[in-house]
Amino acid sequence: MRRTLAICLITGLALLAGSLCAAERAHADRPKKSTTGAVFRSLAVPGWGQFYTESYAKAVGFFAAEAFVGVAISRYHDQMMASKKADVFENERFYRSSRNKMIWWAAAIKLLSMGDAYVNAQLYKIDISPSLTPENEPGVMFSATVRF
Repeated sequence: MRRTLAICLITGLALLAGSLCAAERAHADRPKKSTTGAVFRSLAVPGWGQFYTESYAKAVGFFAAEAFVGVAISRYHDQMMASKKADVFENERFYRSSRNKMIWWAAAIKLLSMGDAYVNAQLYKIDISPSLTPENEPGVMFSATVRF
């Protein structure tokens, strides 16, 4: 379990260091991100698809969630095997059920991560600005502002 946690932390720190290097570059003419690349990156390593699309906070969140669930699966499995060796059927059944629930949670988090990476890559180049008026359009424009 300690070895798994150490591997998760080392991988997370490596991804964070890579993202800090990528954040330093200018965003003036950002190329479009590949949706397939984002999805497969997210499938391969937790949070990598979000790092690829430069959603760093979400990447850390998905990495932490998948690492937590992975450690929980490992712990429940170890406790289930210990209960099985000790012939304690009730505990074995409880830990098996808990492990299986965590496996379902891991699958759900992985699918959510892949979907989020796909959407982030699809919407990567879209300019989100407070102004909804088109620029450099010929003609007369009227505008109104309503404040709440």
